[in-house]
Amino acid sequence: MLHALFKGWASKRYAKEAETLIQHLRSLRDRDVGLVLAIAIHHRNKLIETGAGMNDLSALAKAQPMYQHELAKAVNVLTRESRQQDALGLQVWVHSLRAAADPAVWPAGQTLWQELSRGRQHIDAAAKAVRKETGFELDTSNAEAPREFS
Repeated sequence: MLHALFKGWASKRYAKEAETLIQHLRSLRDRDVGLVLAIAIHHRNKLIETGAGMNDLSALAKAQPMYQHELAKAVNVLTRESRQQDALGLQVWVHSLRAAADPAVWPAGQTLWQELSRGRQHIDAAAKAVRKETGFELDTSNAEAPREFS
């Protein structure tokens, strides 16, 4: 009974947090959403390189249910370091994993990726702008939405 109460509370909290991110994305121009998406894709590709199963979020959430908590901690560190764009890109994966793990949060994940799709045509321009401004090369290969949300 206590587990069910906690799960219900967590689901509501996660859906509300995802909605906050969705509203933020809605306030952005498509090209700015492209930057968020480019950074999110870069994070996913780097996580895959370290062995994270980011190609199948449902399997990852089932196999490592605490993984989204580790990513949320990383978001907090990035925020404290004033790396807001990196934090925002990683938040995409926190909310995507939560949605993949919880049917009550899945609609928020679907909406999140619908909003992110507005930036798809701007990914290359965003990566080029980052390279020009910072010299940093974003890995934006395989920029498709996770299968759970496509």
